[in-house]
Amino acid sequence: MLWMILTLMTVLAAVGLAIPLIRRHDAARAPRNEVVEILKGQIGEIDAQAAQGVLPPEEAQALKTDVQRRVLAEGRAAPEKVRPLGEKGLLALALGLAAVVVLAATGLYLKMGRPEVASAPLVPGAAATQGSGTAAAGADAAHPNGDVASMISQLEAHMKETPGDADGWRMLGWSYLQTGRNADAAAAYGRAAALDPKNPEYLSAQGEATVLAAQGQVTPEAEAAFRKAVVVDPADPRARYYLAMAKDQKGDHKGAMDDWINMIRTAPADAAWAAEVRSFVEKTAQSRGEDISARLPPVKVAPVAAPALPPGPTADQVAAAGQMTDDGRQAMIKGMVEQLSARLKANPRDREGWERLIRSRMVLGQPGLATAAYREAIVAFAGSPSDLAALKSTATGLGVPGV
Repeated sequence: MLWMILTLMTVLAAVGLAIPLIRRHDAARAPRNEVVEILKGQIGEIDAQAAQGVLPPEEAQALKTDVQRRVLAEGRAAPEKVRPLGEKGLLALALGLAAVVVLAATGLYLKMGRPEVASAPLVPGAAATQGSGTAAAGADAAHPNGDVASMISQLEAHMKETPGDADGWRMLGWSYLQTGRNADAAAAYGRAAALDPKNPEYLSAQGEATVLAAQGQVTPEAEAAFRKAVVVDPADPRARYYLAMAKDQKGDHKGAMDDWINMIRTAPADAAWAAEVRSFVEKTAQSRGEDISARLPPVKVAPVAAPALPPGPTADQVAAAGQMTDDGRQAMIKGMVEQLSARLKANPRDREGWERLIRSRMVLGQPGLATAAYREAIVAFAGSPSDLAALKSTATGLGVPGV
């Protein structure tokens, strides 16, 4: 289709240049002859009206004189323009000029054109810039994965030109991680950590990607990255979580549980990950027949601004819900979840809303929709590492597939 369009455009340009050279110049004289004939007819009408006494002789003569003057003016032939070439010469020139245009346009496109490059996406607000000088295209709102391959290619090209950009390697690692290239993500995060070894986020991200590449096993390489992270920042939650998991995988279940509980007890009041770690620990303890309720602190309920919460049910709605069948109540719950989903599509910058939606999907037995909600959420918060970490912690704690 591209070549057809380009060929048509080239032909039209060539024809546009050739037509002025080959058209006949005597065609313009035809309208002039028609005007002269009309004026002569007017002279005849004036004579007829004068003979019938309709026009006075003086007025008739004046009109005839004026019309005759116009006849002479229109009948005077314009001087023929000098043409340097004959008809055959102009035809050859036109064809030669058209051939030059076609060949020149084709050669220029083959030299400078790039038909292999995909067209830019038509997307309202689709791109987001992340990192110092690193251009990372976000997915379009309707198709968040549509430009992932293009974005990764651009990042890879950028890193070849600027291999000293630590945050660029971090963004490339994040991109690899979202497409399941966990080993490549670990390598990219490793490059970032090597350039900035005092950044605990790079180190713990390298360790996490290494764990994911090893199918959930905390390998010695991953454990080493996590230990470096806690040296830089002893409170790094991701490193602490996986170091406890390393103990658990080695058989030290008590030590792992102690570390996880300590994470919960020392978590900041606004830590988004604390609730998910607590849920994971409680489920793990329950599966092992352990009672750890006395060791856990009271549940911290963070205050939520009133506008962020949907309006509560009225007394009549509560009474109606009490009379519903199980199917009716289930339908009502699903309706509320769909309303939340629609609201988040209209206002995606609501992390707590996405976490509620992911949790609701899992509770309703909709793991596929939970995964889709998680993917939409990470696109909405592509420029916020802290929000992405919180979303990942939530999805991991809930066991969302593909996270």
